[in-house]
Amino acid sequence: MKFMDGAPVELQRAMILAIHTGQRYGDLVRLRWSDYDGDAISLKQSKTDMRVWVKCTAALKTMLDATPKAGPFILTRPDGRPWHTEKDDKALGKAWTARMKDAELYPEKRAERLHFNDLRGTAVTLLAEANVAIPGIVAITGHTLESATRILESYLSRTKRLSEAAIHLFENAEATAFANRLQTTGNGLIPAASKCLAISVG
Repeated sequence: MKFMDGAPVELQRAMILAIHTGQRYGDLVRLRWSDYDGDAISLKQSKTDMRVWVKCTAALKTMLDATPKAGPFILTRPDGRPWHTEKDDKALGKAWTARMKDAELYPEKRAERLHFNDLRGTAVTLLAEANVAIPGIVAITGHTLESATRILESYLSRTKRLSEAAIHLFENAEATAFANRLQTTGNGLIPAASKCLAISVG
């Protein structure tokens, strides 16, 4: 990825953490090592007071286990200081924007720009593309069902990959087994399949 090539390791860690957990910027910059038990991350979201538990992917666990513990917070600046202070927690966002500009990923049109906060929506769409149902997505990210649906309506592309994945699920689901028994001979249904269809949908 163009952003990651040449990006400071601190920003690479931030991106991995954001995409693999789907959490808000404010919660990520305040995430502590005590919130990570070696297998999962558990936190109470500051905006909603909702408690979420996120099982770490293999990639996220590898990154976390290799990250030096320079202080109580997981995400830190190059000198080990946290990205937030009592008066300002925007430093990581500013560093992110600067890197986007350096990587020539910062369009002139404001509406086309990708900000750090947008990675939360990216996590939702990636989970959906991995065939995770909305209840599973919100269990990870802490969104409401309605807000997760709105994100998918806005950003999820109707791609060939999604279509193929949906057909795979359709073919292998017990509830649709009758449909997969339908066979054709010439231009019509064979008698047994026709009878099956009539019984199933009649």
